[in-house]
Amino acid sequence: MLKKVFSLCLIVVLAASLFGCSSISETTGQSKKTGSDKKGVVELTLLTHYSAAQEKELKKYIDIWNKENPKIQVKHKSIADFAQLLPTIMAQQTSGQIADILHVYSLWGGQLAKSNVLAQPPADVLDDIKNNYADSAIKGSTVNGQIVGYPTEVETYALFYNKKLLADAGFTNPPKTWDELYDMSKKITKRDGKGKVLVEGFGLTSGWDSAVVHPYLSLVHSAGGSFLNEDNTKVTLNSEAGLKALEFEQRLIKDGITDPSINVLQAFPSERVAMTINAGWWNGSLKAAMKDRYKNIGVAPIPSPDGKSQGTVSYSFFYGVNNRSQHQKEAWEFLKWLNSKSLENGATAESNFLVSQGIIPSRNSDIKALEKELATPNNQPFIDALKYAVPEPNVLEGQKIKTLLQKEIESVWSGKKQAKDAIDSATSLINQELGK
Repeated sequence: MLKKVFSLCLIVVLAASLFGCSSISETTGQSKKTGSDKKGVVELTLLTHYSAAQEKELKKYIDIWNKENPKIQVKHKSIADFAQLLPTIMAQQTSGQIADILHVYSLWGGQLAKSNVLAQPPADVLDDIKNNYADSAIKGSTVNGQIVGYPTEVETYALFYNKKLLADAGFTNPPKTWDELYDMSKKITKRDGKGKVLVEGFGLTSGWDSAVVHPYLSLVHSAGGSFLNEDNTKVTLNSEAGLKALEFEQRLIKDGITDPSINVLQAFPSERVAMTINAGWWNGSLKAAMKDRYKNIGVAPIPSPDGKSQGTVSYSFFYGVNNRSQHQKEAWEFLKWLNSKSLENGATAESNFLVSQGIIPSRNSDIKALEKELATPNNQPFIDALKYAVPEPNVLEGQKIKTLLQKEIESVWSGKKQAKDAIDSATSLINQELGK
């Protein structure tokens, strides 16, 4: 489902000049598009980034609502090019052609709140979220201490590995420590007579911000470190954990075990990469690409230096209501139904939709209701990680600081900088952004 994240590094520049200085608003603005027709029917527009196939599946549940609620009709609109979603939202705010309900990447939460885009959820919605969602999901939909919408997708990271490639090298279990990950990857890596990599032991993906930053931060968290301090005002990567994680990636590359120029997203399903770190959405993509060969794939928690500590990063999406919608009450009614009312199988419409796309839901009761559907060894590490995953920080310059960190990490991968210099540079640059 989150193939769309490939384009994240292209976002936000277009919207930067529009960010104001207000907090999440509780007032209702005006919209040129939404309203009631002559028959008193309220028409709501729901804006997402979903593909045509995903839109078709989501429409099944929207149709159920529309049939049961003839006076409140919901129409879905998709910006399939994810890179254009945030610029579209911001442009619509100024033109008045707004959508009532927005499905957005949590990293944008600070920017949208500052720009007065998001309406304050009503008390019953806040209570529902606080009482029924995983902590990492709640944090992902919280900005400046305020919950801004219903959590939907919450993606945690884990180690994907190819059981066949490990077995061919004499290994029966995935690595638990960084040393085991290094030693196993080194033994698995194969080259031809000219030095070309035939099988890569461990894969790192360059050129995509999430694929660069999230695995690195997952290693940092597994070592007991952090990205920012508790109030998100200072970078904390200049620590033993932050340095060791980047030096570990540098060592894998320097010793010829990892080649960031290899397209892991293609090479792993082709069984030319033995191990890599990625988010839970990838399970669905691998099943579709590998078909019967998916049986060779396993998932394990992120290895840590001592093999005992747990750590990973998470990113998420949430549904919020547009502050300029003329029908905020009706929009929240729909979202409450979508995210809290149980259907015949005991799970909500939203979670049924997510599971149909291979995504683990974040509502606790739905994880239980859909236990059979989710009961696979490759899902469990991602479910477990919801309890300890550290969410991306929803700060005003979230996307910009992510891109700054990506560039510094890649400078180490390419040999242009040493790990300590890159971390010092990232710390200085990001602290400047946080201090603005």
